[in-house]
This record gives sequence, structure tokens and C-alpha cells, in this order.
Amino acid sequence: MTKRATTFDMTTAEGQKRLMYESRGLPYTPQVIDTTVPGDYGADPIGDGTFRMVPSGDIVALDERNRRLTAHCDAAIRLC
Repeated sequence: MTKRATTFDMTTAEGQKRLMYESRGLPYTPQVIDTTVPGDYGADPIGDGTFRMVPSGDIVALDERNRRLTAHCDAAIRLC
């Protein structure tokens, strides 16, 4: 077995994503999140079907989470 020369850490989540793309022959372009656009740009699941929005910290249901993230994606227009 030959060892691949890599310029990225395959043990991180980003490294695993890049490895999956490259193994399929696809180009890998990491997603850029524009944090200068006002509003929430992420969400962490709480476990009871609700989500904590990032960076506001609001606790919301799935439909509200999707609405906020879609609105931010439309405003940022960056690889969404």
C-alpha cells in the first residue's frame, strides 16, 4: 500500500469532506459563511426537536430554523 502525499489533515471533518469529494473525482470547495450579513447563520440541535440559533441563541422549531437559514443564505449569496 502506498502512502498518499496530502496537504490537509484527513482526521478533521473538513479533511474527511475533502477526501470524499476527491475520491469521487469532484472538486472540493469549502463553504464560506459571510458573518457580516446580519442574522443567524447556523443552528445547533438541542435534541427535543428544537434548535439553538447561532449567533442569536434563540430556541426555535425546525420550520423557523429553515426560514432563518434560508433568509440568511439568500442575503449572503455565498455557495448556498
